[in-house]
Amino acid sequence: MGLADLIRILNDVIKRGFPELLGEDIRIEFTTLNDALLTFGKLSHEGFYIEVDESLRNASAAVLKGGIAHECSHIVFEKSKKDKTLSIDMFAYRLSSRYRILDERNTDLEVILRGFGGELLLFLQQSVMLGLDHYREDGLSIREIEILISKSH
Repeated sequence: MGLADLIRILNDVIKRGFPELLGEDIRIEFTTLNDALLTFGKLSHEGFYIEVDESLRNASAAVLKGGIAHECSHIVFEKSKKDKTLSIDMFAYRLSSRYRILDERNTDLEVILRGFGGELLLFLQQSVMLGLDHYREDGLSIREIEILISKSH
């Protein structure tokens, strides 16, 4: 999978479930990440970036959609804080494991509510197949997501 495919998948995720990000500058690329499959951050100028680990280069579009939707959910929250560069959330996330757990779980719930529950499940299953451990601080468990998806049908 190349960069053009990754950009197309990001655009599909935004169009399908994150309309408030339609006007945002969001760059995406494959890179080597040490402790995550995807990550996001703010660009030095306006906008955001999403980095996707090289290990996902051969993943299905659905798997990538699940991970990208999770990062888009983080971006929506970040964007909602406006220009508060020194926010309480930032400090709480860094200092409190309880806050980090709640933030990641809420992010996963948001992804499910926006219609990407199946893709998020596939992403987490891929993560397990790649040998990455999934801890409570990483968000909802695979079993929790399976239950939430089954209840929504």
